Amino acid sequence: MRSIELVVNEMTNNGSVEMVKEATSYARDFGIGITVSCAGPDSEEHATRNETSNCLRSAIERNPLGVILLLSNISSAEESLLQTRNIPYVIVDPVGQASADALGVGIDNWTGGMLATQYLISLGHRRIAVITGPTNSQSSQARLSGYMAALQKNGISADPHLIKVGDYVSDKAYKAACDLLEMREQDRPTAIFAFNDLGAINVYRAARQHGISLPEQLSIIGFDDSAYADTVNLTTMRQDPFAMGRAAARKAVKLIAGETLENPYEVVRAQLVLRGTDSVYGGDR
Repeated sequence: MRSIELVVNEMTNNGSVEMVKEATSYARDFGIGITVSCAGPDSEEHATRNETSNCLRSAIERNPLGVILLLSNISSAEESLLQTRNIPYVIVDPVGQASADALGVGIDNWTGGMLATQYLISLGHRRIAVITGPTNSQSSQARLSGYMAALQKNGISADPHLIKVGDYVSDKAYKAACDLLEMREQDRPTAIFAFNDLGAINVYRAARQHGISLPEQLSIIGFDDSAYADTVNLTTMRQDPFAMGRAAARKAVKLIAGETLENPYEVVRAQLVLRGTDSVYGGDR
């Protein structure tokens, strides 16, 4: 049975597992299987662009019914190759900038970044730091833009010392958190918005090791609402992986059937989930 090839960098607790499950379930109802290929982590620390490219090209050589690219990246040459082979494809939350005519599903990252920052401002925080994803990540760029917009809206000047690159990976996020928490007390942030839950967990770890109490001395917000967010009672921005996986599979199935998509690129809103790592700012900075 021919299937849809689903290419993902890695299966982690960022919602990718749930997306794959939902996409597989949806496609099965139409008698279509899904084959999953993992290319490796997408970080500036890892030379994985070639791995992702090789993984995608191998998938194309298997002549699938369609391709779903999940939390991944695709070059214009690879898009052209898919189009030349008449293989329909759907991009889910692309890492890089997708082409203008791309078909896919994405999170409203700009609004998510703005809402998280606005919420912290509403609690009285003014020194709000961020730990971003990779600099080439479209989602990270959009969340950072939303953060900057919220600051500007509230008359708060952005401090470049409070913007740290975390790359969506543990080690860099932890180092970024330590750098922020080791600033002079008057310069140190009172809140940190990490652009993924893994980053937020490492802020949590760094704060404990630096003797900073949560949330009394430091508020933290993550992004994803991953499996471990509830475990540590993390306030975060929720993206709905089931909705994204279902939407991606639905688009792929329609394209395979030769149907025209009414909504070529679908945007899913992120929602603020309040738990226990945020509080009203009570200082005088």
